[in-house]
Amino acid sequence: MRSLPKHNYSPISHHLSMLQQITNDNDATNHMVRSYYKSFNGFAAMITNQEREKLKKMEGVVSVFPSESLKPQTTRSWDFMGFKESIQRNKTAESDVIIGVIDTGIWPESESFNDRGFGPIPKKWKGACKGGENFRCNNKIIGARYYLKDQTSARDFVGHGTHTASIAAGNKVVGASFNGIAEGVARGGVPSARIAAYSVCSERDQCRADAILAAFDDAIADGVDLITISLGLQEQITFDNDIIAIGSFQAMKKGILTINSAGNDGPNNTTSSVSPWLFTVAATTMDSRNTDNVLLGNGLMPSGKSINGYASNSAEILSSTGFINNSAPIVAEFSSGGPNMQIREIMKPDISAPGLEILAAYSPLAPPSHDKREKRSVKYNILSGTSMSCPHVAGAAAYVKTSHPDWSPAAIKSSLMTTAKPMNGSELAEFSYGSGFLDPVRAINPGLVFDVSKKDYVKLLCRIGYNTMEVRKISGDKSVCPSSSFHHRLPMAKDFNYPAIAAEIEPRKPFKINFTRTVTNVGFANSAYKAYIQQHSGINITIVPNVLEFKSLKEKQSFVVHVDGGKFSDKSVVSSSLLWSDGTHSVRCPIILRVIKKENATCKIRFSLRSVFSCSYK
Repeated sequence: MRSLPKHNYSPISHHLSMLQQITNDNDATNHMVRSYYKSFNGFAAMITNQEREKLKKMEGVVSVFPSESLKPQTTRSWDFMGFKESIQRNKTAESDVIIGVIDTGIWPESESFNDRGFGPIPKKWKGACKGGENFRCNNKIIGARYYLKDQTSARDFVGHGTHTASIAAGNKVVGASFNGIAEGVARGGVPSARIAAYSVCSERDQCRADAILAAFDDAIADGVDLITISLGLQEQITFDNDIIAIGSFQAMKKGILTINSAGNDGPNNTTSSVSPWLFTVAATTMDSRNTDNVLLGNGLMPSGKSINGYASNSAEILSSTGFINNSAPIVAEFSSGGPNMQIREIMKPDISAPGLEILAAYSPLAPPSHDKREKRSVKYNILSGTSMSCPHVAGAAAYVKTSHPDWSPAAIKSSLMTTAKPMNGSELAEFSYGSGFLDPVRAINPGLVFDVSKKDYVKLLCRIGYNTMEVRKISGDKSVCPSSSFHHRLPMAKDFNYPAIAAEIEPRKPFKINFTRTVTNVGFANSAYKAYIQQHSGINITIVPNVLEFKSLKEKQSFVVHVDGGKFSDKSVVSSSLLWSDGTHSVRCPIILRVIKKENATCKIRFSLRSVFSCSYK
């Protein structure tokens, strides 16, 4: 519905009144599922197709669409990224950061979430502990909610939400292991941060879209600083039909960055997380892996990739052992990649982080494997997926926010992207791993950031073809697109101020493209940055100007990237990069070109939420 009026408006009464009109039922509560009234205006209800058509025509209704099902996308990792336990931290600022985890719930009794040594709950917190029966919050887990009718609490019976929450902000736990495997210290990226858990999934792994939107509504109103959500669809859909895109846009408006997993359908299928205001995370390997050996009757002992917590007494399957993986980090085989079929000039995924064989907290009521005969109960489990890489970036983003509480979501995202370590080993290049491998330590002092406002996102949506009504479905306010005859006055999508440069070119034809970007100085007040180019054979890249001089903090400077060349084969990927350096800071921006025939490229893909999507762990 349209944005919430500021005065004399009762949203629940209004929603019920509308339902009464379309259903002719005096007790409209029989149809109401929930109202959204804290951060945006709307409601979910059980209605017929005929009633839906009536509702669409009512005053104040922006859109009506069905509630789909999504599914969860299924520690040494922090040390591997150079984010040591001994790194300098502002624990006071860190304890004031609240991470909202939209997932399968949480196991509050885990050692990863005890509140020993924690001070009072931050004063900015406006949420509540509504975790249901036998669920207690504390000064670590400061809020909990659940949304599905078959749930009785926010307690995690799947294990997924407990795992992701502890990766982002779990306490330091010595001696954690999965049945003796990977034994060591388990800890989150920001152990002093607080957690608010929003359970949107049933024990059958069904995560309803209306519940997810309700969780965004609550998390925003509750006062979280960041949201991590390792859920998603298998296919890209338009932003005005994408519940995570809509919810995260509302969060962005309130200064909240949303981090989302790319998906586990790689390498042949593209990520569904392509909104430019979302922070999309791919998964990589780590330098430590596990292997399993099988002793055969003939004395041979082949090995393979597996996690086995105990040795067999007879089919002689030995317990898993660790080994050093010197090729890491490389993008994981399962990690969904790009390109972004919705906005081809916006690179997706954005960044990579560890997502293979991650040890973290788990629900003791959840089976540690997918075997239906599984009877074991564990407190810590080893899982793989972009679900695991996503909270790594959430923890890093929280770390950046402790040093820069006033930075916008786009600035935090930029700081992590431009300081990421370069990667290789994939034919799709940045379309597999984004800007590179997460480096939290460098991100708190990036030097320059590419900042973006809500108005910039609205202009982008208008430019790529969304009309006013479609934009309002996403923005939840009175945003307006100019008439089509004035679209040419809006900035082109290629010039959107993203910390990566992407475009499509035709095979075996010369091309020339100019890209405009603007950076904000967050380094030294008086500084000069010089441009350096990693050239690629077959293209020529020049930067104008090639030196940016700043006289004050928060000063903005613009530059143009000229790229020309040609005669590349169809379906190839051309990868290069621009580096700005003042001698102290290095600000890296990928330049990636996808070569594809015009008849294979469309301006915009429209999927309907009426389609049935099969979902999987991310």
